[in-house]
Amino acid sequence: MFKRFVPTEILWFVAIIWGVFLIDAILIGINLNYFGIRPRHISGLHGILLSPFLHGGLYHLMSNSIAILILGSLLKTSIGPKKLRLVMLLGAIGSGIGVWLFAANGLVVGASGMVFAFLGYLFADALFNPSLRSWLFAILSFITYGGALFSLVNFLPYISWSAHFWGFVTGILLSYTLGRKRPQ
Repeated sequence: MFKRFVPTEILWFVAIIWGVFLIDAILIGINLNYFGIRPRHISGLHGILLSPFLHGGLYHLMSNSIAILILGSLLKTSIGPKKLRLVMLLGAIGSGIGVWLFAANGLVVGASGMVFAFLGYLFADALFNPSLRSWLFAILSFITYGGALFSLVNFLPYISWSAHFWGFVTGILLSYTLGRKRPQ
């Protein structure tokens, strides 16, 4: 029953990020977060692919995991598993590139960019491909995670505004480019 609502891809991703977190906790003297994004440093480019798997603490990991489970399930139900995989991959990469290019100096880790790509996609899908279904999923995602949008205008220390912003923008762009074909 659970697998019917939560896509396998999402379950695997959440299992992997928890596994990486546990390995990082067990490895004394080693911090895997070093492999996160370092904006505008060549040594930080690998973080574009690796940062969604790394988290700064248990609260960070839990909040991203829950959001990915809920929004990923809504997204899969809305657009199907094939497009979900594309949004997962391209949402993380698009957010990571935006962070690498435009973020303040520091180290950025976490899957928040992917979370905001999911949100951006669900909201934009209702605009670019209006239907009862797309609007229903946009409203559901707004009810569950609309409050997260305040992080786009509220700058808090230790929270990557740029990951949220570029994830959201990437989700909108993906919705526009991957959207359903309209009859002509």
